[in-house]
Amino acid sequence: MNQQIESEVHRSRLFTVERAAYLLIGLIAASLRFSRLGLRPLDEAEAIQALAAFRFSQGALTVAPPGTVPALFTGNLVSFSLWGAGDGSARWLPAVAGVLLALLPYGLRRSLGRGGALVASLLLALSPSAVFFSRTLDGALLVATCGLALAVGLINYLERRQPAFLYLAAIALGVGLSAGPGFYSVLLIFSLFALWLFLRERARYRETGSSAWVTAWRSVQQERGLQIRLGGALALAFGLSSSSFVLHLAGVGHAADLLGVWIRSFLPDPTSPSAVYPLLLLVRYEALILLLGLLEVAWLIGRRRMVEREGSSALFFPHTQFLIFWAAMGAFLVLVAGHRSAGNILGIVVPLALLAGQGVERSIRWLTERNLWRRAIWVCAIALGILVFFYLQIAAYSLASPYSTIAIGQLTLNAPTSYALLAWAALLLLLGLGIAVWFWYGSELLRGSAWLVAVVSLALWGFKAMWGVNFAHAGDPRELMLLQATAPEVRLLVDRLEALSLAQSGDAHTLPVTVDAATGPVVAWYLREFNRQAVMDVLSTPPDTVAAVTLARQDLPIGETFRGQGFPLRLRWSPWGLSGPQMVRWLLCMEIEPPAVDQEVVLWVKSEAGP
Repeated sequence: MNQQIESEVHRSRLFTVERAAYLLIGLIAASLRFSRLGLRPLDEAEAIQALAAFRFSQGALTVAPPGTVPALFTGNLVSFSLWGAGDGSARWLPAVAGVLLALLPYGLRRSLGRGGALVASLLLALSPSAVFFSRTLDGALLVATCGLALAVGLINYLERRQPAFLYLAAIALGVGLSAGPGFYSVLLIFSLFALWLFLRERARYRETGSSAWVTAWRSVQQERGLQIRLGGALALAFGLSSSSFVLHLAGVGHAADLLGVWIRSFLPDPTSPSAVYPLLLLVRYEALILLLGLLEVAWLIGRRRMVEREGSSALFFPHTQFLIFWAAMGAFLVLVAGHRSAGNILGIVVPLALLAGQGVERSIRWLTERNLWRRAIWVCAIALGILVFFYLQIAAYSLASPYSTIAIGQLTLNAPTSYALLAWAALLLLLGLGIAVWFWYGSELLRGSAWLVAVVSLALWGFKAMWGVNFAHAGDPRELMLLQATAPEVRLLVDRLEALSLAQSGDAHTLPVTVDAATGPVVAWYLREFNRQAVMDVLSTPPDTVAAVTLARQDLPIGETFRGQGFPLRLRWSPWGLSGPQMVRWLLCMEIEPPAVDQEVVLWVKSEAGP
């Protein structure tokens, strides 16, 4: 009987509401990351990574080319061996890392609070940039996940002295060193904060030596063999992830090269976007996390004594100071870098999401203590109705022709002007609502209602942005996250070649085809199944095969017996130069001129063969 009672108590502890919420968040994160994972064609950088692993798995090469990210190479070897090569299977590792990133705040419940960690987890699960890079064959998401796992492990060990967290940190460090050059930014930020904290505590506890760092180091030394086991876990994680489970030992050298790549990323790069680009990405896709994170930073700065008291404790890690430092240094490194990759904004998004979760828990508690929820929800509902009206008028203004008119009774007005006036009227109504709330109910309800309106409206905007860049407009360079993308017509090229091969030889992939090497890695990836292709560095004579694939050029020696069909290969678009209604139209509904074809590929077929 006692055993049955103990079993029921243990089961009730295992399946709590909190853990059920994390399970639900994990399912949401997984569905957003794995659903239609191959929807967007691989871009050039992705194709380079996937092609190296595919050729290695087929025995076509023994050493991956320089520039290969070892962790991605290892992940692709595993997926191609288990499930075969494809756009979706090539991206499985970032997708798994994205789910882990969304769940890792669970390990910071003691620091952020239970509610704060739960909110941070939800924010990372729905973050447009986190979802996008979880669905991209890029090391940025792996770097962010390893960085957060390293922080979770170290913070928990400093507070709880449990060696299991040190193993987590060691494994995260080992995998992170092979995940991408951005991990060295994480190490720099963490090292600078640790150095500052160590020097401050050393000066403060010079006489007693009772600082948190000294205590933690003594705990490591006192446990026999712990340092050796941690070193073994670090070496094993790094060795297996970089060497592809000892199948590709050259990957260890490629992992070492990531440090040089990281250093060179700070050199001037004329092809890189300007410093305003990462800021625009944050405003466009991460407005909710940005606002909530900055509000929490402002609140903490306004209560500096509380933060200093937290940082002065020898028992607890100053996580708020650490997260602020992480976000600030992440932004600084992104701005000073010469090569500004879109994935670098995750170094800002992750710490801001943790701060935002902490701030949301505090704001909810503030509203509850003052019993403001009922009135705040009513005010929020009215304000959201006004904002929806404002949104519709702005959308209509951006889509209306400058010469169109609207007839209201006997009055005829210019349509754009009418929509603009209605939008201004909505803003005036919103202002009037705020004044009325402040006059009748006081500033506390006004602040609480404004916070709730901002959270709900920006959450809806963020979900729209997340769905657009990952699903509705996947692969569309008019999304600010992309600007350049592989055209989906490259898959149509493969379909035409497969149909021709099937008609000529009875098999979809046995047709001999000549491929111009200048077509690049994207074409090479999508033609990977054609095992009888001849890749020509310079096409100087007419090909002796039935089909040929080249870039669209005027001086190709194709001959009169071939006829060609062009397919867009790479699309490019830029928002720079947009203004007024065009800018609004792009931001709200992407109704803007289509992207330009930056590169085109041509399928040449002998006339007698037929396409």
